[in-house]
Amino acid sequence: DLAFRLSAACLSLCHNSQISKVDGQWQALGDPTDSACAVLGWKINGDVKKFAQRHSRLHEFFFDTTRKRMSVIHDYEGERWVFSKGGAGGYVSLVEWKIKDGEIVPIEQTDFDLASEANKEMAGQAMRVIALCARRLDDDEDIHDLKTVESSFIFLGLVGIMDPPRAEVKDAIELCQRAGIRVKMITGDQQYTAEAIGRELNITEGGIPPVHGGALSSFDDEQLAEASSQASIFSRVTPEQKMRIVSSLQDQGEIVAMTGDGVNDAPALSRANIGIAMGIAGTDVAKDAADMVLQDDNFANIVHAVEEGRKIYQNIRNFVRYQVSTNVAAVALIIISTLMFGWKLPLTATQILVINILMDGPPAVALGVEKKHGDVMNHPPRPVNEGLPSSQDIALIFFLGAVMVTGTLLVFFLAGGGVWEKGDSCNLHPLEDPANAPFDVELCEQGDEVALAQSHDYKNDLFDHAQTMTFGVFIVYQLFNVMNCRSNRESAFKLGLFSNKWINYAFLLSLGLLLFFVQFAEATIPFTSIAIGSLMTTTPLNSTDWAIIFAVAGSVFVIEEFRKFIVNSKFFVPGN
Repeated sequence: DLAFRLSAACLSLCHNSQISKVDGQWQALGDPTDSACAVLGWKINGDVKKFAQRHSRLHEFFFDTTRKRMSVIHDYEGERWVFSKGGAGGYVSLVEWKIKDGEIVPIEQTDFDLASEANKEMAGQAMRVIALCARRLDDDEDIHDLKTVESSFIFLGLVGIMDPPRAEVKDAIELCQRAGIRVKMITGDQQYTAEAIGRELNITEGGIPPVHGGALSSFDDEQLAEASSQASIFSRVTPEQKMRIVSSLQDQGEIVAMTGDGVNDAPALSRANIGIAMGIAGTDVAKDAADMVLQDDNFANIVHAVEEGRKIYQNIRNFVRYQVSTNVAAVALIIISTLMFGWKLPLTATQILVINILMDGPPAVALGVEKKHGDVMNHPPRPVNEGLPSSQDIALIFFLGAVMVTGTLLVFFLAGGGVWEKGDSCNLHPLEDPANAPFDVELCEQGDEVALAQSHDYKNDLFDHAQTMTFGVFIVYQLFNVMNCRSNRESAFKLGLFSNKWINYAFLLSLGLLLFFVQFAEATIPFTSIAIGSLMTTTPLNSTDWAIIFAVAGSVFVIEEFRKFIVNSKFFVPGN
């Protein structure tokens, strides 16, 4: 059959893909549409490379987005033949003939109507529809004259190419929509195909029909802004229009990530905030223009990357919230105790260094490996101008810092930290009964040297105890606070108190170091005569002291859990 032979020849010759079959599997290098047509040609004519060698190519008119077709001229069965394939709509004015009963006869309007219906039917099944045409060139026709070559075609038929989305793509798009990421399909395919794929993947928004590239060309900037914002599917779009759509979205304040694989996608890939080229099907030009390359061409992996990025950012926020709240509490503690109350420093420089390096370090690092919790993809992207820490983080930092400062100051004062208040040299512990004082208060106030010396020793011992209590309660505060900072909304009990093993290890390490520095304060450092207590300014504490430390420090955990309970309750309205 002449029509079948010419169609098979068109499929086998009109492409630039490299096709091979290895262990029963097709392998292709080149444009996916070209490759699909070549595979079909192979199934009919056998090895397309050998077929092409038997029918040498004389000239080629490459595919472009204006013509939307590719034409090649081959020496076919001793004559010069043009074989052309491309978008069906582009051949309407170029086709004059058809093949009927093995004879080439004029084409009729009913044939165009039948072809149009077939095109709609296949496109409605999400197929990419390719028209096949051919004609024999006369000896006097110039093979380099495009207008002459692409005229008076014989219509051979339509080929439908099914490139079904991967099974995971629909779920990935749904996840994007939940995460506040709008997915738009910008394609060179015809409207019916684009619309069918959009329905299959549930991309369409609000029933807005696809915007055709022909209409886009007449849109001014305002109309384009409305279309790019509201529509989700754009068909028969040129490379220039792709870049206009990307620019329009950016002008509206959107952050645009775009995928592409062809040379024509390069300008838009370069223009997008994040250009993503396909690693398998992508051309070198597209990869060079892109910011990143998707090695397996799987759209779902882009969504997984967004999810992973949000998780990492969440951990960074938790880390910052923990570290800054600790520093805010330490600074506020020093300022309030010395400048406002006139007390001596509640923490020594050595103790502050130990807190920042040995005690805060391990828990902070453990926050960085916190597993994903909550649905990070269940809220919209953060505002572009949101800082780190955010205003919400800053409020929480000062809230947690205020709780820790209040408790630490209370422990410091009640443990005797105020005995060195300026202007009063004979102070007693606030809860000390003067009758049981280790020195005579009246004699001390009268300036008795013995009483003054006894008062000095009493206050030194009491102040060392107060500083040790302050050192202990501040560190235990941080150990409870690290549990708070695992999430700014979810309860530590919901997360699992011991679900992050690294925080468990950090908790034990920091607590062990604290017990060592305090309870072994009278021990000396090996090979020296320096006592640990003299280096750290600590004294051993009894069980009552430790009970007080954990009871007070646990308040930050209890208060924060109550705040989270309120935030997660049905009565809480965000922003109020």
